[in-house]
Amino acid sequence: MDIVRYIHAADLHLDTPFQGLARETAQNGHLSRLMQEATFTALERLFRFCEEKRPDFLVLAGDIYNQENYSAKAQLALRDGCRRLQALGIRVFMAHGNHDPLSSRFTAIHWPDNMTVFGPDVESHVLERDGQPIAVIHGISHAGSREGRNLAQLFRRDDAQEVFQLGVLHCTVEGEHATDRYAPCSLDDLRRSRLDAWALGHIHQRRQWEGDSFIAYSGNAQGLHINETGPRGCLLVTARPDGGRWQCTSEFLRLGPVEWQRYDLPLDGVDSLDQLEENLTRLLEDKAGQLDAGCEALVARVCLCGRTVLDEPLRNPSVRADLQERLLHLGANSPRIWIKDLPLDTRPLTDEAEYRRREDLLGETMRLVESMRQNPEQFAALGEAALDPLFKHSRMSKALVPPDEEERQRLLDAAQRLCIDLLEAR
Repeated sequence: MDIVRYIHAADLHLDTPFQGLARETAQNGHLSRLMQEATFTALERLFRFCEEKRPDFLVLAGDIYNQENYSAKAQLALRDGCRRLQALGIRVFMAHGNHDPLSSRFTAIHWPDNMTVFGPDVESHVLERDGQPIAVIHGISHAGSREGRNLAQLFRRDDAQEVFQLGVLHCTVEGEHATDRYAPCSLDDLRRSRLDAWALGHIHQRRQWEGDSFIAYSGNAQGLHINETGPRGCLLVTARPDGGRWQCTSEFLRLGPVEWQRYDLPLDGVDSLDQLEENLTRLLEDKAGQLDAGCEALVARVCLCGRTVLDEPLRNPSVRADLQERLLHLGANSPRIWIKDLPLDTRPLTDEAEYRRREDLLGETMRLVESMRQNPEQFAALGEAALDPLFKHSRMSKALVPPDEEERQRLLDAAQRLCIDLLEAR
């Protein structure tokens, strides 16, 4: 049995607009152009990696483009790239997902012969090298945009072929958070197929599980909003025969040229806006300097936090907007740096211990807040009792995620600030 190498990509969402940057892109032509082309830059990098690494095949595990956009540009760019790989003898296997189901395809596009598009039923294709079979690739596409069946249960190993066998599926594995749960399945469903590996799409975060089967989400190729932080790309997977089974290792390859990040900037001891501006500039330049060469732009949410005399002026949105505008010059750096927003999580420079000693409503409130901080389990139980009707609602529970401990502490801090503002005599 020979070593098998393949590149696994998914969720390129070609030609999809970025979310939450309308104001920034309207004001900055460089950012606007970079964002408009980011998903296509990721696609171009994908094909260049294929040309450089020369894998046996490329897998595209769904949501390569968006049905709602009907982007001819996206599909033609994909076809052109597949033609380049055809000249190198590299096969391409594509499964459609919920954003690009079979029903959304342009029928006028003719794919090159090296391209295999999986249909609405599980298909199995034997891949050969020098006339000898080296792998079987099994896959299925979403026929429509709301696939609710457990498609993983339809896959079966081809026992007639003693070669590496891979499943390609756009799905939601049990335990993975997703607002839209399409083709839901469990890890056991995937493993029961007895396939050696799975190339999955739909979850935008990179994940992998090892064991009898190597199961992986490659994540999306380009982050599309502030909740998709960090480098995004694809996986180069190498499968080696090992005592009657296959041992798989993966290498991450960055595709996305734009990186979203969230940072905290403590303001403890900062007592002037010019000092804040200097610290903010230094933070962003330092973080940008740590990024790899594949990152062309950093879009950052910087949370201003800590106890500071600047708490009150910073609560004026125009002050924070002015700070953002003053740092637009960072967009000329390499990589380019833009601030998406400056959320505020600061507290006034007050003596909490003195507040807790007071015998009034504010003092009692501060003692209660401190008790909740010291007893997070008690605070969690209090919050659950109040919020259960919301998070256990049959419809709302599908769109909401209960707060974790870190989020609960942020809510407690915000409640404390509000109580000081409302109860302290001015």
